[in-house]
Amino acid sequence: MTETDALTAERARLRLTCRHLAGAGPVHPAEHFEAIAGWLREHGPHHTDAGFVPGLEPDNYGTGALVEDFEAEVAALFGLPAARFMPSGCMAQPIALRIWSDRAGNSVTAFHPTSHLELHEEGGYRELHGLHAHLLGEAHRPTTPADLLSLIEPGGAAHATGIASLLIELPAREIGGQLPTWDDLTALSRLCRARGIRLHLDGARVWQAAPAYGRSLAEIAALFDSVYVSFYKDVGALAGAMLLGPKDFIDEAAVWQRRQGGTLHSAMANIVSARMRLSACLERMPRLIERARKVAALFAVHPRAHVLPDPPHTSMFHLHLDGEREGLLAARDRVARETGIWLFPNLKPVPGEPARSSVELSMGPASLELDDDELAGAIALLFRA
Repeated sequence: MTETDALTAERARLRLTCRHLAGAGPVHPAEHFEAIAGWLREHGPHHTDAGFVPGLEPDNYGTGALVEDFEAEVAALFGLPAARFMPSGCMAQPIALRIWSDRAGNSVTAFHPTSHLELHEEGGYRELHGLHAHLLGEAHRPTTPADLLSLIEPGGAAHATGIASLLIELPAREIGGQLPTWDDLTALSRLCRARGIRLHLDGARVWQAAPAYGRSLAEIAALFDSVYVSFYKDVGALAGAMLLGPKDFIDEAAVWQRRQGGTLHSAMANIVSARMRLSACLERMPRLIERARKVAALFAVHPRAHVLPDPPHTSMFHLHLDGEREGLLAARDRVARETGIWLFPNLKPVPGEPARSSVELSMGPASLELDDDELAGAIALLFRA
């Protein structure tokens, strides 16, 4: 075994045996499937000593009570008429923008420069749906009403064509989970409606936004024409997403889902995984936001640590650390060996700052199990090391 292989193996051991600051912590993959099986034994058809007990049957190409009951539950949570379970947001969101563009007869949309559609989907909105996008606002902050006006008013890049839709991500992951102010968000909604622009919510992590704003999910959704949510982020379920909006919009989205091969014979495990975990996510999210702010403060007392945003808006934030990357990772490993706490995963370079690295910290159930004093000690040891 080479020295590099040995280091990789040691880091894997530490990651799997330590208590984690971020996320859910190490869990054997079988445990999740065992929980799904237990849920199905309780809620699905089964035999008892008293005989056969009917229950939920597997979904079939997007139909059946298993998925339709869940869609209705989530639609009610957001105060919207209809919802459709889909395999991923990479499918759901371009479909939403395509529908709004087709209805407007305008293939132009707009979203933040750090939108997932722009950075991580290989241009799917453009290559699959023929859409054209304006990147709106500055990359380091949330979109504002002034950004939209600068795009569509005289002199703006979209003044001649207009835009069919605007996508807003709440919270915006690539900028540390930042949120626009509630006043800016409501102003954007009013402006879009006044100008005939459909407003779509990238709500991959919207579960964090509701308690951060002190608003219900339905109050947030009321500002938008369509909404996407993810079930593997924060909820901790298997892969899966949901698109929500008016009934005719969702009916049209279901056709596009079928066209793209997204209507699986059965997505039973993914649906059950989301159904059984969603309520716990909603219950713990206010505590995770408080936890993120506490953890950020514990880091921020050290001059070599920089929190973005400070304080965190939601249950996630970005942490910038001064120092050479490999030295920081070695210090993290030492902390893990000496305290049993895994402070963060891999580090990324900060563009233009060779002596600084960054990491995203998203609070999950594991963070609630760590005592503040022992965490403060582990962070202090990181910088001493």
